[in-house]
Amino acid sequence: EPVKIPFLRKEVVVEVQDKMFGKAEITKNQTRNYVLSPEQYQEVIKQVNAAVTIKKDYERLKKTDFVKENESLKVHAEGWMQENRTLKQEKSKLKKEVGVLNREISSLKAHIKGLQTNIRVLYIQTKKVLKEQFKVLRGIVKNELDSKGVDNQFEREHKREI
Repeated sequence: EPVKIPFLRKEVVVEVQDKMFGKAEITKNQTRNYVLSPEQYQEVIKQVNAAVTIKKDYERLKKTDFVKENESLKVHAEGWMQENRTLKQEKSKLKKEVGVLNREISSLKAHIKGLQTNIRVLYIQTKKVLKEQFKVLRGIVKNELDSKGVDNQFEREHKREI
């Protein structure tokens, strides 16, 4: 914030123009200069000197290792922040992809359940058909072996499995 400096008055320049006849013409013009008392002048000098000292200290501190390290850390931090933003964007894309893949997995699971049901039905039907076919085959083999008078090993194995 600007410092207000008290002053006694503004400087006035008095111009006197002599005339040949009559009184001289006097004009007073204010300048942009200010008149200070000696105390006010000393106060202004103190403030200016303090400002110069502060500026020199500031310039000196700007050149210290701490300031350079701080600037370096700011650059590193900005790099990390940029990488963080990139990773957040990538995470968002991957979350969307995970959602799509989860929906696809659910769809595939439903399809698998349908296929499992179909396989189960096919297995049961095939088992029934083969069971009937083996009954017929067993009957044919039994009749053939009985007619020849041979021991039916096939029939004994079947009974043992059941």
